[in-house]
Amino acid sequence: MANTGGISLGRVTVQLLFGRAIGHVLLLLNSVVLARALGVDRLGEYAYAMGIAALFGLVPNLGVTSVITRAIARGDETGGGVVRAALLVQLGLAVLVLAAIPMCATLLPEQPVPTAYVILAAAQLALGSLSWPYLAVLSGRARFDLVAKNEVCGAGAATVCLLGAVTLRNDVPSVLAAQVLAAGAAVIIARRAAVPLIPIGGERPSMRSVVRQAMPFGAAAAVQSLYAKLDLVLLGQMAGAAVVGLYSAAYKPVTLAVYFGGTIAGALFPLMARPFQHAPAAFSRTVRGLLAAAPAMALLLTGLAGPLLQALYGREFRAAAPMIMVLAWSAAANWICAPFSVALQAGRREHEWLAALVGALGVNVVGNLWAIPRWGGLGAAAVTVSCELALLGAALVLAGRTGKGLLPGARQWMISVGVTAVGAVTLWALQPYGEIPATGGALAVYTVLLVSFRSVTIEDASSVIGWVRQAVSGEARVARF
Repeated sequence: MANTGGISLGRVTVQLLFGRAIGHVLLLLNSVVLARALGVDRLGEYAYAMGIAALFGLVPNLGVTSVITRAIARGDETGGGVVRAALLVQLGLAVLVLAAIPMCATLLPEQPVPTAYVILAAAQLALGSLSWPYLAVLSGRARFDLVAKNEVCGAGAATVCLLGAVTLRNDVPSVLAAQVLAAGAAVIIARRAAVPLIPIGGERPSMRSVVRQAMPFGAAAAVQSLYAKLDLVLLGQMAGAAVVGLYSAAYKPVTLAVYFGGTIAGALFPLMARPFQHAPAAFSRTVRGLLAAAPAMALLLTGLAGPLLQALYGREFRAAAPMIMVLAWSAAANWICAPFSVALQAGRREHEWLAALVGALGVNVVGNLWAIPRWGGLGAAAVTVSCELALLGAALVLAGRTGKGLLPGARQWMISVGVTAVGAVTLWALQPYGEIPATGGALAVYTVLLVSFRSVTIEDASSVIGWVRQAVSGEARVARF
């Protein structure tokens, strides 16, 4: 990746990946502590309060952070003013969420937990959202190393507060109050890191202007959230709880894979928000890297679907292996699509990308209504792949219309499709020898073909190794690209 303001974008992206991996580990630890400390009944009370708050999770995610990141990255003269106006908008959204969540809870027919629990859950969401604009400033400066440090510190603070709560009181109100405290700490940490990087001066736009700019990003986030959850809801309505359980188990590894690819592509946002006449080298290299890595990831998940599910969830979940075999290719399509969707949104084409998302959501609804009654979870997985491929096609068409050379050449696509097909045939042919040998053989053939056609070069591998070394050692020097 490129050098952005004296910073190795590759290095800080690797640091961001490391930071988020640590954050996920801490979240897993927190879930274990909660389950063991509260027990089934009190954990249910906690989950209900947090679930009510989660219904409003998209409200503070209006898209304000994307407006800030783009303004900072483009070097707009009004960047400082945009940040100040956006902070006011985010504060207003936080107050709205804090008031709306308890009100909604009290209007429901049943009240399984005290309203105070819901208020604390709402406070955690509202207060936590105030750190987002500051993290957006760091992203706009391409300081993903600082974003990673903030996320790790925030997750660490949440773990410390949780451990303190279960040690001192060990009840639901204490746990929820500890999360509010951790959210406040996260705001302070993020603010201290971001304030020195906020541009001084600049005319502040109206809050209405910020909201108007943010709406397409917020709508896209809402559509994507619905798009990701719709199949589970429809499966529950038409196929039963057992199928939902299997499908959910298959979806979790795929979701983590999608998150990984999205993190890599998301790091390009500040770079692609700047004016350019031709695709930056960092963008082209990322597209080429994901185009090579995505099929390898899909082959790995396809070949090891059964052992992976059994190791994670138990033998009874091996029945979900066919679902994960299909869903793995939806993750591959998502990886390839991700940098193009980032480029479109950073380049002020968010309305066009929103239209593509809405279209994919429509295909998802119709497809699931038709496929689930016939094939259950496997049908839902097939529809997911179809929708991701449709989104990829839309992203490529829209990216091609920019006229800025965002698309790889036809030769690159032909090589990728060809070697992927050979890898898949190898995986199928070696199945009688066992899942692990078949997967290893398929990946070996795939890798050899990629290197033979120079889709992946020694220089690419050296760059990645250099980024990892710098990320681990914390070096500040800029790597060569």
